[in-house]
This record gives sequence, C-alpha cells and structure tokens, in this order.
Amino acid sequence: MPRKVDVEAQRAEIAAAVLRLAARSGLEAVSLREVAAEAGVSMGRVQHYFRTKEEMLLHGVRLAMRRMDTRIAERLRRLPEEGDEEQVLRAAIDEVLGDHPETRQVIRASVAYYARAQENTEVFEVLFGDDALLRELACRVVRTAQAQGRAPAGLDPWQEAHIIWALADSLSLKVAFGQTSSEQAMATMRYHLDRVLGCGAHPGV
Repeated sequence: MPRKVDVEAQRAEIAAAVLRLAARSGLEAVSLREVAAEAGVSMGRVQHYFRTKEEMLLHGVRLAMRRMDTRIAERLRRLPEEGDEEQVLRAAIDEVLGDHPETRQVIRASVAYYARAQENTEVFEVLFGDDALLRELACRVVRTAQAQGRAPAGLDPWQEAHIIWALADSLSLKVAFGQTSSEQAMATMRYHLDRVLGCGAHPGV
C-alpha cells in the first residue's frame, strides 16, 4: 500500500510540473528535460510514469479539476444552511473566476489543448465533459427563479443557461491571462445573474 501511495504522489508531482510549464510557456515549449527539471526528478522517471506529454497534462488537468471541486464544496460548507442549486451554480462560477493560482494555471494550460480536442475524444472529455451538466444546472436554476416569480416569465431558460456559461468562460480566460481582475469578473457575473434570477436572492457564496 505505501508503494502505491508513493507512485500516485510522484505522478501527481510530475503532472503538476507539466501544468506549470504549459501555463507559463505553452504546450509546444514543454520538453521532457524541462518537465524532469521542474518536477525535480530524472527524465527516466518521467518516462516510467507517463508515455506522452499529453498523458501527463491530462492527468494534471484531472487532478486540478478535482481540487477545484473540493474548493467549491468548501464554499458551500461555509453557508449557514444547506445550499440550493442556485448557490451551487454561483459557487462554481466564483471558483472559475476566483484568484486561486491553481485555477488560473489549469485554465491557461487547458487553452493549449483546445485544438487537439477536435480530434482526440479523451482530450475533449477532460476539457468539456462537464459543460452539458453545468448548462443543465443553470437551466434548472432559471426555471426555479421563474417559478418563484423572481425571473421574467418570458425568458428561455435553456438560452439563458448558455449565456451564463458563455459569459463565465469568457471572463475566466480574461482573469487567467491577466486581462481583468478576479474582483471585476465576479462583479460582472453577479450583476448578470442578479438581472436574470432576481436581485438579492443569493448575494454570494
């Protein structure tokens, strides 16, 4: 059992090193030598754990996204009572737009893989596999707000869900690449959500 734990920890360290390099310099600039140096291990050890650079990066993205999920859950645990779906939505968006260095790093590194997602189903699933679930969540939140009389009855929940996540994705890239601050991005996103869902229903998480 200890040997298995050590292996997973070593794989995680190497994958994290690839993420850092890809976020700083782009995927094409990442070499086996640079990965080994960044992780503080030999090139042979890198090759022992991972067959390709792509495999290393995808492993790192998966780990980073799991840690993002943990931080979202922590935001919800800080609420005074059990959160509803709107609070879950707002917590997820706040995490994506937040200033946590790992979140910014994984977004920058993921951009390097967008082109490959068109021809590699595994890459596509890692980068975009949760998109449909997030849109469905937003759609349900809009419908609930309509049923409660907070959101205009004439809104199309499905279209609004697409707009919410398109805006969140765009702002997250601007934050990750330093084009806007996390605070400004969150303020913009909350302004939009309050307009759609009813101002003041959930002031934030």
